[in-house]
Amino acid sequence: MENKFVQLIAECRNCVKCKDIANKEIDGCPCTVFSNRVFSANIMVVGQNPGKVEVLKGTPFRGKSGAFFDKAIKEVLKISRKDLYITNVIKCYTPGNRPPTGEEVLNCRNILLREIQYVKPNLLIALGNFALQALAGRKGITQVAGEIILSYYGIPLLPLLHPSPLNMNKQKNAKEFYKHLEKVEEYL
Repeated sequence: MENKFVQLIAECRNCVKCKDIANKEIDGCPCTVFSNRVFSANIMVVGQNPGKVEVLKGTPFRGKSGAFFDKAIKEVLKISRKDLYITNVIKCYTPGNRPPTGEEVLNCRNILLREIQYVKPNLLIALGNFALQALAGRKGITQVAGEIILSYYGIPLLPLLHPSPLNMNKQKNAKEFYKHLEKVEEYL
């Protein structure tokens, strides 16, 4: 692993900017979850923040939403999470998995931007409205889901509905998610 990633992971783990969520643990596991560490991936997936399951497993996007996502990328793209760099806007678990605050987003912003610079993906995927807003300064995921828009450093950004059970229990949303995921093939 390159030195710049080692330093960034250490900076993330040692961060105490967000007093309410920094240096917390769940069942002895640190509540800070950096990424899945696939630093050579061509595609970067960005979610909101780690949930309890992610904290316990030490890697992002491992709960029910992650299981749906894994199934979808395998079926549509014929790849697995080992082919993607997966991270979150916020690196720490928020109590009750509440939406992160604006201050928390700003506190983690530099780390996320450096992840993008270091990984240099060919495509960014924003999972849900929160990630869309953090990456592109826009709201309204349902209006832009499945459309390529520009993001940081000229890297194309593909917003997708968040594959949460709340969204994917609606058959229309699940079908749209699969359809929108097909756009990723252009960048593989």
